[in-house]
Amino acid sequence: MRLYTFLFFSLCFSCLTAQNKEYQSLFLNDTLLSNANAVIRLDAITIEIANTKSLKQTHKRVVTILNKKGDSHSDIHVYYDDKINVKNLGALVYDKLGKEIHRFKSGDFKDMAAVSSFSLYEDSRIKYLNYIPTEYPYTIEFYYETETSNTAWIPFWRPLHGYHISTEKSTYDIVYNTSVGISKKQKNFAGFNIKDRSKEGLLSYVAENLSAMALEESSPDLKSISPVLMIAPKNFHYEGFIGENEDWENLGKWINENLLTGRSYLPEETKQQVRALVQGIDDPIGKARKIYKYVQENTRYISVQVGIGGIQPISASEVDRVKYGDCKGLTNYTKALLEAVGVVSYYTEVYATSSKKIDMDEKFPSLFGQANHVILNIPIENKESVWLECTSQIMPFGFLGDFTDDRNVFVITPEGGKIISTPKYGASENSQSTKAELNIMDDSSLEVHAKIISKGIQYNDKFYLENEERREQDKYFKNHWNYIGNISIDEIKFSNDKDNVAFTQDVSFKAIDFCSFTGERFLFTPNVLNRNTYIPNRYRTRKLPLQIERGFIDDDEYEINLPQGYTVEFIPENVSLESNFGSYTVTIERITDTKLKYERKFEITGGLYPKEEYEKYREFIKEVSKNDNAKIVLTKL
Repeated sequence: MRLYTFLFFSLCFSCLTAQNKEYQSLFLNDTLLSNANAVIRLDAITIEIANTKSLKQTHKRVVTILNKKGDSHSDIHVYYDDKINVKNLGALVYDKLGKEIHRFKSGDFKDMAAVSSFSLYEDSRIKYLNYIPTEYPYTIEFYYETETSNTAWIPFWRPLHGYHISTEKSTYDIVYNTSVGISKKQKNFAGFNIKDRSKEGLLSYVAENLSAMALEESSPDLKSISPVLMIAPKNFHYEGFIGENEDWENLGKWINENLLTGRSYLPEETKQQVRALVQGIDDPIGKARKIYKYVQENTRYISVQVGIGGIQPISASEVDRVKYGDCKGLTNYTKALLEAVGVVSYYTEVYATSSKKIDMDEKFPSLFGQANHVILNIPIENKESVWLECTSQIMPFGFLGDFTDDRNVFVITPEGGKIISTPKYGASENSQSTKAELNIMDDSSLEVHAKIISKGIQYNDKFYLENEERREQDKYFKNHWNYIGNISIDEIKFSNDKDNVAFTQDVSFKAIDFCSFTGERFLFTPNVLNRNTYIPNRYRTRKLPLQIERGFIDDDEYEINLPQGYTVEFIPENVSLESNFGSYTVTIERITDTKLKYERKFEITGGLYPKEEYEKYREFIKEVSKNDNAKIVLTKL
């Protein structure tokens, strides 16, 4: 029996040793598993820059996917174009014991246009592998090499790839000719196990055992708080041109002279058409309004991220011919049309994101790496600039919305580039005003006639509704007021005032069983239309700062008609709350025996707050929620 036992364990040990121990996932330490859906086992990037026209990159990435939520971190793809040669492409998949279960060669990868069905972008391509796992955990080893004569784009190093993903080891090495030179900037390295092994001609970093960061409610974008090494060649080659990342001013001049000049040609017929549109208009803003509307009505947007389709826009004549383009092409096209009617405008790069704003670094110029979108700036003498989002067919003139507001952007002029900020929509501009008549019926049902006017970012959140089908509009309101239940929408009217960026919703609806009963008493919540029902999550030990993206002000005023035969027995006391995060007031006034007036004002102040302030914020919102849900009691006469 002892012999059989010995042979059994010997066989098991032999099987284990036959696996790739390096990629076994059973023995990952708890530090890497905590809060993680995936673990980067190795992310090794090596870049060789022999001269300004030769850049080779070798990338090996090994990631263990712990569960279904981690599948998005497999990242088995590489972008390329006619200037980038991809070779030695492949992938291997290992099970939890480190046993190889799949091997993929270059021919197994799908190859397709990065922007399908659009001929202007057929040279931008992607090779990718769509692996579907059969069990968890599993490990993917992905590797490739690229060669290009364009040396302007050196990827920034981010050893942490996202929330809920840890890193066992990440290495980043650049071997470069000193005539090329490398500029670098470290951000957020403190508190992380990162070593700098650089020397002349070699930039070298290694990070080890970086624990996954758990996503906490109202936390900043990970890119703004996690380690990043920003990299830019001091001298580079791009698309046949030699340039320098010296400063933003000279970089902007270089872009204008080499990448934008000559891209604004338009057919004479188009020029005559737009000049006729603005005939009799001298004001540059008036002209720009006409041109912007023309672009919205005559073109359509296709999504091509800056960097994938290069950074040089498609020529204005091509966009005019095919009537579509990406952000670069449509912005350049609008710029050319404005030029044709005598209005000066500037091509502007920005990092666009609606959830969290990310700034371009004013002190670190780089041709690539800090922008993913392009918008248009129109300077107006002695007035604030006008900003245009040229990719939207429905956005109001001069309104950016939450996608590109309040952040540093790179404005490119013939005289040079400069970093400036886009407009910030403050709390008073992000407003919602609600006036309503509420009728409480003696069968406990409710009738509502409401007018809701939204401005600023609150406009941005709702104005799309006018273009939705009625079924989707009904669904929106029922979800929005889901705390009421049993709603039937009677009438919906919208008014979109694009000139003043104000969106009005006129809504009438009924709700049965709105009041609750206790004996001969009716109980109902007077805040019908703007009730806060959500309380932020509690964290025993908050790790991350609190970020309130944007402030806002809500003003609510309801006239409440009570049912005949009932009188008010109880009205909640008036409330006034003040905090670092905003203010909240509620007053309920008895107008007559059967009429009440409810007024509420809720203001939130945007900003970044220390993690220690989060619990105070939570308590403030909790108190708001409590008062928003307070009830009035009616008793039968």
